[in-house]
Amino acid sequence: MKSNRIVLPFVILGVLIGLGTGRAVEPPPAAPSQSSQPSIVTIRIVTDASQRCNKAYDPPVVTIQAGTTVEWTNEDYETHTLVSSAGGESCNQKELPSEARVIDVGQLLPTAQYRQTFTKPGEYPYTCHLPFHHMSGKIIVVP
Repeated sequence: MKSNRIVLPFVILGVLIGLGTGRAVEPPPAAPSQSSQPSIVTIRIVTDASQRCNKAYDPPVVTIQAGTTVEWTNEDYETHTLVSSAGGESCNQKELPSEARVIDVGQLLPTAQYRQTFTKPGEYPYTCHLPFHHMSGKIIVVP
């Protein structure tokens, strides 16, 4: 019983000192969310893109999950467009009619960026439809 009388004041003193600092006890930080894929995927339009065919976009083919946003960044010194194409292996792809396009970006000036979110699974080939710009890329969207 005598040892409890000696220890108790030290316990009370420790509590009071802890309260006197004004610091609250913070919960441990939450674990970062484990996403299998970022919500934004970047595709670069490289320098001299119009001369690079299927290497004009870096990366040229991207597989993403539905709901992911793709951001194209024009790092070339020329203006480009992005429009849905008929696809295929050729670097001289033909753009789809405007009513059938999923991707349809007007002029993308040098250093400009464009973002588009893909929600529906499928394959989305695209090209720059400017004359003599033989460029091709593809977005593959999975559920």
